[in-house]
Amino acid sequence: MKDCALAGRCGLYCGSCAVYRAYKDGGDFKKRFSKEWELPIDEVRCEGCHALTMECRGFGCEIVRCTSSKGFEFCFECPECSRGGCKNHKTVAENAAKYGIDLRSNLERIRAEGMEAWLSESKERFKCPSCGKPLPSLLRTESKCYHCNSSLDAANGTPREGRKRKGKV
Repeated sequence: MKDCALAGRCGLYCGSCAVYRAYKDGGDFKKRFSKEWELPIDEVRCEGCHALTMECRGFGCEIVRCTSSKGFEFCFECPECSRGGCKNHKTVAENAAKYGIDLRSNLERIRAEGMEAWLSESKERFKCPSCGKPLPSLLRTESKCYHCNSSLDAANGTPREGRKRKGKV
């Protein structure tokens, strides 16, 4: 599958990451994201967790460095994960939970069902029900799709509860 780069090592679907979406989708969303997160627009860049370059925002991610140094593709391969996870994963998981994303569950599903099945389901979960284009997970309070301007409502699963925040991703 060509989207394997979008399987985050921590269990996050990179295709729903705001940095990735802003970089790939560009336009007004990239400008707005840059402003809201107080990032220079040229730092809004990512290719996905399994395809990081030195220019990517996630290049210095502690989880990426940890899994790479241990020769793991995902956190679930680490013995520490079965004991409740490390401090870095817990921090990322707590933040993701604010947006309705359960990283530990995602990791378990990747382990049990395989990365491609999980990626396919995740791709469907984070898309506009009207135009079918991908949306970032942090758009929990948006009322319109930034691609097609269609209304997003609770009946179609979007927007979801959450909050916006400034700072590093």
